[in-house]
Amino acid sequence: MSKELAFTDDNDVVKYLDTTTAFNLALTADGVAFDLTNAKSVLVKIANDDGYIMQQTIDLTTVTSPLGGTLSFPINQDIMNTLVPDDYDIEVWVTMKDGTQAIFPSDGTLGFSIEENLMSDTGEVIPTITLNDFQQQFDDLSSQMENAVQNVHKGDQGNPGNGIKSASNQYQLSDSPVTVPTGGWSDTILATTDQLPHLWTKIIFTYDDGTTKETNFVSSRGDTGSQGPIGPVGPQGKQGNGLVVRGKADKEENLPTTGNNQGDGYLVGTDLYIWIDGSWQNMGSITPDLADYVKVADMNNALNTKVNVTDMRKPASDVAGLEEVNAKQDKIGYTPADDSKVLHPTLIPLNSTDMNTVLTAGFYHLVSGTNGIPNGDNWTIYQVIPWGSTNGVQIAYETNNAILGIRSWNNSNHFTSWVQFADDSKVAHLSGKNNFDTVPTVNNNPLLLASSLPSDLARTGQDTNFTRKLQKSGIDVATTSDVSKAVNTATANMANTTKLANFTAGLQVNGKDVGTGGGDKLTTPWVVTNYQSTDTMGPHGCNEATGWRIYNDILYYYGYFYGATVSEAVIFNLYTAYPDFKKTFKTLGSSPELMHQTSSGFWAFNDWGNQMVGNEGNLLIGIKDTATPLSVNIVYPLDRL
Repeated sequence: MSKELAFTDDNDVVKYLDTTTAFNLALTADGVAFDLTNAKSVLVKIANDDGYIMQQTIDLTTVTSPLGGTLSFPINQDIMNTLVPDDYDIEVWVTMKDGTQAIFPSDGTLGFSIEENLMSDTGEVIPTITLNDFQQQFDDLSSQMENAVQNVHKGDQGNPGNGIKSASNQYQLSDSPVTVPTGGWSDTILATTDQLPHLWTKIIFTYDDGTTKETNFVSSRGDTGSQGPIGPVGPQGKQGNGLVVRGKADKEENLPTTGNNQGDGYLVGTDLYIWIDGSWQNMGSITPDLADYVKVADMNNALNTKVNVTDMRKPASDVAGLEEVNAKQDKIGYTPADDSKVLHPTLIPLNSTDMNTVLTAGFYHLVSGTNGIPNGDNWTIYQVIPWGSTNGVQIAYETNNAILGIRSWNNSNHFTSWVQFADDSKVAHLSGKNNFDTVPTVNNNPLLLASSLPSDLARTGQDTNFTRKLQKSGIDVATTSDVSKAVNTATANMANTTKLANFTAGLQVNGKDVGTGGGDKLTTPWVVTNYQSTDTMGPHGCNEATGWRIYNDILYYYGYFYGATVSEAVIFNLYTAYPDFKKTFKTLGSSPELMHQTSSGFWAFNDWGNQMVGNEGNLLIGIKDTATPLSVNIVYPLDRL
């Protein structure tokens, strides 16, 4: 790549001590404006015929057209304090944010001059005088001096002197040769740098009376001296192993570190690295000096300005010369375009390039690169549109397929993912018809289409006629008619408490038949009576309150008796009061259900099977011969005739 450096206004001269002038420089590469948007620093280095002198840093905030590759180099007070009227050469060194460095121009340097001003010539104008007059005046002055010396009288003794007792030096670097620095001073001398080229020295004098005095003076780094004489020839070196070029590497870090022999060589780009004493040494570029050769591009450009005689369709006398054409163009009155601001359709080839590093405006053809658009190929065109020095977009155009994509970057190297433009013919729209090649999904679940739903699908918002049976968990679900039929069947023989019921099979309570007597069940109120024993009332009888009632043909009887010294009996005649019931109780025997034995006596239903004439249908309660009270409670279902 050829790099060029030129003045934009052809102004290359400045008067000495004129600090209001600035040189306007244009940087180009292969004839195209060099992009300064990603520049990290710009230095202007100055030299003369004796060698390198100084450098000046360009403030990047003053670069108003980074895409145009132009910058302003001000001639300030520091430069005028360093330079004197002379001819100088300059180079522009540009360091990019990725660490690469570009030096302008590639060939030679760009020159400028500092001319003397009227105050640069020193001296005075003297009048004309003859040699005899000058000799006479000199002799007179000599005689006067001799007489004055001979007639000098000795004066009085002066006061004791205040001599210098000691002196010490301190040093400090500065970027100014005029202003005394205010920073910290060093007791040892310091070496100047490109940024701090001036060495200030402070001498502190201490006098006999204890007072001190400081004196400052400054020195600047001088020009590079001329090359010294060639030294004597050294002794013969040891026999080497010769140079053997083993291969190539893409960068120095990838050179092999083991298995190397003295004299092994590798090429890194055009630089030759040789293994010497256990490490790789860069021997510099091995490309030939092309200064005496013509580049192909320059040759083609030169040929384009020539005309072959055999190609001319008119005599040479009828062909306008270049000067005539230029004269005609000057009269047309048009302004030529600034090539640095013209969009060129030329594609810039990129081979094995990371698209994250392509931040300069233009169109690019990427082959076997990285971080390009997914599914892109070697026929993809990339357009880069930077915005300022830190932001921009990259657009990809696939020429073999209908693939378009875009991504952006910010903070110089933070790229978003590629976003591929959708084919509008394959995008679902909010209005109009949309045809899908495959079934759409929501959360990875396919959508049900209207055409895929069965025609007899039941709707929850309206009545549905199920022509076949309905099931839940594999079990048939009963309909209203099924439930009604089952209820009618189940309740066909059930008694309704609000209606009369005919029990054709009989009625029982606690497993015992309930007598109906052919009519309604009997229910009576409680009847409280006093029943005497078989004996007359007195010391040997019992007389206590008793009571009874019948509820739904069930007899409820209670009694509380006092016995005497002999056994007593209480007789309850139910038949007399209710002749509808059977005259005799069932044979009861002596089961625990019918007999209750206590420590104070017992009671029981007696078996009326014995021919006890006159006692049919009577309830006989026997009382033991004791005076202990006896409590009786009887519940007995009655049998009707």
